[in-house]
Amino acid sequence: MKWFKLTFNLGNVIATTKFSLVYLALIVFSLTTMSFTDPLNNHAGIVSISDSTISKDSDKSVDEINPDDVQLNPQAVSFVQEYVQKQGEELERMKVWAKPYFAIYDNILSSFGIPKQMKYLSVIESHLERGLVSWAGAVGPWQIMPDEAKKYGLHKSRSVDERTDFAKSTAVAAQLMKELYGKFGDWLLVVAAYNCGAGGVRKAIRKAGSRDFWALQNYLPAETRNHVKKFIGTHYIFEGGGGITTMTAAETEARKFEVSLRRTSQQLASVGG
Repeated sequence: MKWFKLTFNLGNVIATTKFSLVYLALIVFSLTTMSFTDPLNNHAGIVSISDSTISKDSDKSVDEINPDDVQLNPQAVSFVQEYVQKQGEELERMKVWAKPYFAIYDNILSSFGIPKQMKYLSVIESHLERGLVSWAGAVGPWQIMPDEAKKYGLHKSRSVDERTDFAKSTAVAAQLMKELYGKFGDWLLVVAAYNCGAGGVRKAIRKAGSRDFWALQNYLPAETRNHVKKFIGTHYIFEGGGGITTMTAAETEARKFEVSLRRTSQQLASVGG
């Protein structure tokens, strides 16, 4: 995406500032009108976080801002509406009883450089059931497969399976997610690959000719496609909106660009009085 470079020969600083503000305001307005709609509109007590959060972080660099005021991609809305109706009450209760587990998750994920919001992947994997065993042999709150446990050093014997340990399994999940993000650079594709494998996501990318989840989703297994949308829905319930882990890589870059333009407009406004 190209950055705009403004040059003027007005010979008057105040006039230049006013012209810049108008120009940037038009750009920001046009980008803002492209933002995703939020037809859930306070459904089940959920509210969207407004753009005012950006001004509170005005001292931070663009890369440090977590775009938590992002609303849902239109293609996720109908699924999330139904998901909230079916799972909202149970997940609202989980906000209370799961706090100690989320505290473990947050500390470990952060130590590996993984966004804390990726903890919601464990919610849709197992609902935090440490003893859950899948038909494929995945075990624990993060549903770690046997080969992954072996690769990352989790001990498994007749009497002990460290995949059921919240702290140890989270450390392995964090390494898996970090590895997947290194391959795809997109958190939605990380969620997809965690479910169907990196090979399945690469295959979908080749068939779709795109690395955008919304463009390639129909080339993924139905379970994986829904897995990603469940993650988005869970994030929405717990966080009150979308965020950096519910956007595609392209959406994230567009959001950062919008934030940068908005900050520049605010700075110019303060200069112009």
